[in-house]
Amino acid sequence: MRNYDYIEADDCYDMAVAWIRSGNIEKGVERLNRAIDLNPCFIYAYITLARAYALKKKYSDAVHALKRAAWIDPAFDRLHFLMAKYAYRNGDHKSALIFIERALSIDRKMLYELTKEFIMAGWPG
Repeated sequence: MRNYDYIEADDCYDMAVAWIRSGNIEKGVERLNRAIDLNPCFIYAYITLARAYALKKKYSDAVHALKRAAWIDPAFDRLHFLMAKYAYRNGDHKSALIFIERALSIDRKMLYELTKEFIMAGWPG
């Protein structure tokens, strides 16, 4: 891969984030796909793409994007947590359970910290 492909992928990613923040999710998705074409190992582009799909309630597309990223870095536990989240929102509880079990097999402490943070945020007092 050429160095300027990495630079262009970063630029596409930055443009995508700006488009998504401004509410133009379709343009953001287009730029994220371009960033991934230029740098297929750009994990955060996949994560942001999944989030963009989730904003449009396209949860199966979100899971698919994260599965592509998991092929690149299967040890990145956050990918599995996010796949569980989007599978659950899509009503696919069986897959959500499989994804959360994969995430836990990689990093149990992260789940503990996320759960603790969630509970403390809603704790009265």
